[in-house]
Amino acid sequence: MDDNPTENPTTSNAPEKPQASTTAPTVTRSAPFTNSLKINKARQEGNPVIKYVRNVPFEYAEIKADFECGRGCGLLYLSLKWHKLHQNYIETRFSDGAGYAIKILLVLVNVEDPTALLRDMNMFCYRGGWTLILCYSVEEAAEYIENLKISERKKPEEVLQGREQWKQKQIAGPSRPQNMDRQKQKLAFEAAVKFLSSIRSVTQSDAKRLLGSFGTLKNIAQANKDDLSVTPGLGPIKAQNVYSFFRTQMKT
Repeated sequence: MDDNPTENPTTSNAPEKPQASTTAPTVTRSAPFTNSLKINKARQEGNPVIKYVRNVPFEYAEIKADFECGRGCGLLYLSLKWHKLHQNYIETRFSDGAGYAIKILLVLVNVEDPTALLRDMNMFCYRGGWTLILCYSVEEAAEYIENLKISERKKPEEVLQGREQWKQKQIAGPSRPQNMDRQKQKLAFEAAVKFLSSIRSVTQSDAKRLLGSFGTLKNIAQANKDDLSVTPGLGPIKAQNVYSFFRTQMKT
């Protein structure tokens, strides 16, 4: 159940429409990862977020945190619906962050008027030395978890800053050069999306996210693999495809 972020229900609701399959595929470990994303089996097995963790290898393990995004990064996951019903629960979990240099509380905002709940949550995190991250869908939660794992050798604040910049650009929409009217800008953006989605395995959604993150095709072409891979939903394989595409010599 979405309302219970840490318990595995004995009965399930009507299944969501699958993206590719109804269960998360086995992910092959790739070079950028020193180890797999670790997931707390006792508390998180059955969490719908896991269905959308597709771009990093993961395994269930006996850990204190809900997700371990690297040796020093522990993450707790909480939905506000669950918190609203069990407001003492999260305080009992903060001790599970002991031993992690980086402690993150990832909160799914899925209630009406969350202001009061978030105010309390922010105070809990401030007192306990936790970083509070808000997401608004299970897909977005999975993207945060993936990005933290992909960038485990970077400082988490760099990952979060990049994600926030992307969100702001998505809200603002594509930048509009002063010498182009809206119709021309729309056509240019659509052409850029079509061009990027011609790259192997890159979807139109991926293309829009790339443009939202980097602004222009030139910036995308000049980006390194690490910067490309932290684009939400892209992952290391698609990042490699994009990186290679712009560095393949044209045949004459």
